[in-house]
Amino acid sequence: MADLKIPMSSRILIGVSGGTDSMVLLKVLHELGYSITAAHVNFQLRSQDSDDDASFVKNWCTHHHIPFLDLIADTKEFAASHKLNTQSAAREIRYNWWKTLVDEKNFDHVATAHHHNDRIESFFLNLMRGTGMKGLTSIPVQRDFYIRPLIHVTRTDIESFAAEHQIPYRTDRSNDSDDYLRNRIRHHLIPTLQELNPNINSVMAQVFQRNNLEWDAWEFAFHQWEQNNVIEKNGSFELKAEKAEQSFLFKWLEEKGMPWSLAHDYVTAPQADSGKGLEYEGNKLSRTKSGFYFEKIEDIPSIVITEPGTWKVNDHELSIELVSIEEFKPNDDPWTEYADLSDINWPLEIRGIQPGDQFQPIGMLGKSKKIQDYIVDLKLEQHEKNNIRILKSKEQVLWIVGKRLDERIKIKPGIKEIYKLQLRHEGKKQTR
Repeated sequence: MADLKIPMSSRILIGVSGGTDSMVLLKVLHELGYSITAAHVNFQLRSQDSDDDASFVKNWCTHHHIPFLDLIADTKEFAASHKLNTQSAAREIRYNWWKTLVDEKNFDHVATAHHHNDRIESFFLNLMRGTGMKGLTSIPVQRDFYIRPLIHVTRTDIESFAAEHQIPYRTDRSNDSDDYLRNRIRHHLIPTLQELNPNINSVMAQVFQRNNLEWDAWEFAFHQWEQNNVIEKNGSFELKAEKAEQSFLFKWLEEKGMPWSLAHDYVTAPQADSGKGLEYEGNKLSRTKSGFYFEKIEDIPSIVITEPGTWKVNDHELSIELVSIEEFKPNDDPWTEYADLSDINWPLEIRGIQPGDQFQPIGMLGKSKKIQDYIVDLKLEQHEKNNIRILKSKEQVLWIVGKRLDERIKIKPGIKEIYKLQLRHEGKKQTR
């Protein structure tokens, strides 16, 4: 038994399939005196056998006065609707159910019957899928409220214990099939490894111990890097990573949904064009002068503003408010401007930059400038250029939002009422 140091007062939910491993776990925790409840999922994958498994577990629990919960799931339908293979669908079904039971019935832990051989199989399964360091730690002894009391026990020892203590169990005949990669690893790879090294079980136990220690150290360093080098700005992120820290960057991006291999190829590409970004499933990674920028890809829509008020612009709010001249206070906030719109024809429009857009920058005495040229002069990062918005009236650009007003709407002497223009990220203070 893994040394989990679980208090005897703990309420433990046990995932019980009816096979040798889970029945031994159920028996052992029951004999130790823990407050346990058995949870069985009927995946409806083996016709009558699936129903018989459920009846077997229920009857055994009833005989031993153990609370029993069950779930009947249409695994094939779930797999099809969620675009998963059968094994992945079954895993998601049971873990979702266990999480629901923990939340609703206040269990302290969910115990699963994973053992040392499962750990070895998972190691090679992850290896063949191209896992990183985390995958090579294999199945952890404990994760959140999940515990694996048998993780250090071999399948042979579990079967011997079941025979010695006459613990009944059901045999899942699908385990004999080579249809699943895990089964092929179990039936062919592991026996070959045992022929090459009869001590493979003890060797792998040492591998797991070492990998977990090294992973803990690496993860600690990762969180320190994350704290110091990831800066959130209105739902996007500025990232910095020295060459020696790139593995941290790849892990962070992978957790955000960007495949490790794509991130690696983009970040390490020689002489990469800083103007190009890596786009994947609604996210974009681009280079900056000091590192990288990660953001959700958002089209900048054209929105017609028919009157003063507050208007939703993607995840921002644009407010246009008529105020008295006394409220005018020059400030350093680029997202707030005061303007004279008395001669402007409504409706207004807010949209992205288009070729040919021009304006008369305030302070340039009426001289026109192409907005594209103005943006180039600002020497902005690529992600900043992509997110520029303009506020315009018919053919007249009024404001390059967050950057500069047009000369023709500046506040003139003698005016009594002005308009306050402000763009804010919803629920947050806008940053530069």
